[in-house]
Amino acid sequence: MKVKVRPEDFVVEEVLTTAICREPAAFRVYRLRKRAWDTFDLLDALARRLRVRRGDISLAGIKDRHGDTTQHVAIPDRADLPDTVTDGNYELTMAGFSRRPLSARDVRGNRFRITLRDVPQGEAAAVRGAADSVGRDGFPNYYDDQRFGSARHGRGFMGKAIFLGKREQALRLFFEPSRWDPPRERAFKAAVLGHWGRWREVQDQAFGPYRKVLQVLATESFERSYTRALAAIDRDRLQMALNAYQSFLFNEILSRWLIRRHTEADAPLRRRRYLVGEMVFPERLSMELRAELGTLKLPVPASDSVIADPVVRAMAEEVIAEEGIRLDHLRVRKIPGLAVQATERPAWVLPEGLAVAPAEPDDLNPGRCSIGLDFFLPRGAYATVLIKRLGG
Repeated sequence: MKVKVRPEDFVVEEVLTTAICREPAAFRVYRLRKRAWDTFDLLDALARRLRVRRGDISLAGIKDRHGDTTQHVAIPDRADLPDTVTDGNYELTMAGFSRRPLSARDVRGNRFRITLRDVPQGEAAAVRGAADSVGRDGFPNYYDDQRFGSARHGRGFMGKAIFLGKREQALRLFFEPSRWDPPRERAFKAAVLGHWGRWREVQDQAFGPYRKVLQVLATESFERSYTRALAAIDRDRLQMALNAYQSFLFNEILSRWLIRRHTEADAPLRRRRYLVGEMVFPERLSMELRAELGTLKLPVPASDSVIADPVVRAMAEEVIAEEGIRLDHLRVRKIPGLAVQATERPAWVLPEGLAVAPAEPDDLNPGRCSIGLDFFLPRGAYATVLIKRLGG
């Protein structure tokens, strides 16, 4: 089974809770449709195009690079801002106004229209059966691969290194190439690592988010430069690196909880690899477990976490200890303006209005089927985890 073969196979539309005003207000709200763009890279490009500070562009959510996605951004209103901007694989269209910047709390969730491809004809019925189960019972609310872009090279978590005060290691991970990087970026990262400490030899090659970091490294000296270089990285990227490690810990706690609470009556646990670990999925739930999961929230750990449930607290402590850290490590030191806080996340999510289209011949894979899915997920839930539950 394949997903995201073409951008139109993975269509996402953000749904806001906040009404967009028609009368002028402090911020102009745009609808942003994009394809094949990393959200942060596109915001950098828009800031240059509109001649605004990157930090002045607020958004409600981050969307997948590999899809046809629509979201909202807000910019402080200005008379010369255009109503529309179209360039390559994105379109920016004015939607109205807001009295304040946008944030995650303005999002209700996302509507998905997805095409699964390369489904063996003999498995189409099983996919439909799994979808019926997910529509009835829901699925585990894991963070998926999109959350872990800063660790996609497989060398470790930049966020963990920052938490532990290992700033040189964090910078090395920032420059670690990945096979998913564009060729120019991959080559530049490899050059930096190959000339580590000889910053001036690669400074002229720097571009985009790496330019400021290399400027700091080339002008500062030794240990102090690593902290200042980290501080020169875009705040959103740094925050995502920290949150990625917290999210990994949450996933580990959730998997552990499901394994411990699972019984034979709940049917087998299915395991699926993802970018930084393994997810487990119960295929069928007892009524007792379904009721418990419906209200369960688990910690996204930070140094200020207070975990009241002793069973959950013990699982969290096990996960953290196995990582070789302590709870009090999960805070940011010496990087101004950067912080993390403890939160809780629902352990389980129920899709709304899950509809499954009849299997059709896959026009890209002769002899195989394609299956269409349409559903809504609340803010923060991952459609790709639902697809993993279906067997993808």
